[in-house]
Amino acid sequence: MWYTLFKIMKTKILSVIGICAVLAMTAGCGHKAPEKKPAKINIAFKQWVGYGPFFLARDKGFFGDEGIDLKFVDEQIDSARRDAFKAGMLDCEGGTIDLLVSKTAHDTPITAVLEIDSSYGGDGIVAANNIKSLKDLIGKKVAFTRDDVNQTFISYLFYKEGLSMDKITVVSCEPEKVAQAFLNGDADAAVTWEPWLSEALKRPDTHLLVSTKDRPGIIIDTLNVRNDLIKNDPGLIKGLMRGWFKAVKYYKEHPVEASEIIAKHYGITAEEYRKNVEKLRWIDHADQTSPDKRKELADIFNTIADIKLSNGRITRKPDAQKAMNATLLQELYNEDSR
Repeated sequence: MWYTLFKIMKTKILSVIGICAVLAMTAGCGHKAPEKKPAKINIAFKQWVGYGPFFLARDKGFFGDEGIDLKFVDEQIDSARRDAFKAGMLDCEGGTIDLLVSKTAHDTPITAVLEIDSSYGGDGIVAANNIKSLKDLIGKKVAFTRDDVNQTFISYLFYKEGLSMDKITVVSCEPEKVAQAFLNGDADAAVTWEPWLSEALKRPDTHLLVSTKDRPGIIIDTLNVRNDLIKNDPGLIKGLMRGWFKAVKYYKEHPVEASEIIAKHYGITAEEYRKNVEKLRWIDHADQTSPDKRKELADIFNTIADIKLSNGRITRKPDAQKAMNATLLQELYNEDSR
């Protein structure tokens, strides 16, 4: 009897041990497995409404779903971001393609991995009513920020019209002060972007001389990532990109709710935000992988590089193919891309 009882108890103990061993392989025997901590990554960009989906993706948890804890760095000065990239302190940025040209010409170790948006009326030149054409700006005072996207826009237009930038008087201002300089009467025209473009138009007897609605495809924003991150952790960058595209899709499907979430980050109303982003185009994933789109980006990159080289803003022309890489985009939704 004792031998039989011992045999039964031994069998039950071995059975329990076996069950615990199986459980230990998954969640542990009686203990929950520790959750993987989100990967921290930081990003910087200027106060441009086109970057709003980054805030939406963070606040809606789209980045969290990808295992990413995205931190926003408030650094408006481009040269400071360039130095931070070189020091390994900044991971990513949203920036216009002209700034990508400048950075890569100065050996900043970054690559553009996707197109964020294209300005379609969000950037422009506001001028007094007596200025009817770009040629009328000759001899006038024009406010913009040196070595920034607003200088690129007017330089591109002058370049295409065969006009010289040396024939205007530059009123150099920080981006957020350009519109105010025009409103104060310190300049005859101002080159700026939303929301300051609309602000500048509040000056009496003024008009919108030209905007990116008339000249699209010049002002393009890209997501730029430090090269060592792309090489060492491409899955992390793909997760960031997927979170972005999910936010863009969500905004297009739920503009009222999404704008209410985003607008507070810009200090404007949701209605104002929706109105501002009517002047840009967010580019879907499917539209970014075509050969035509890649050629379009390379062409504008090279044209801007030629302009900057000719006016002495850079000393060498960077390679567009090295500055922009579509590999992660093309692999983004492959099953093994995570």
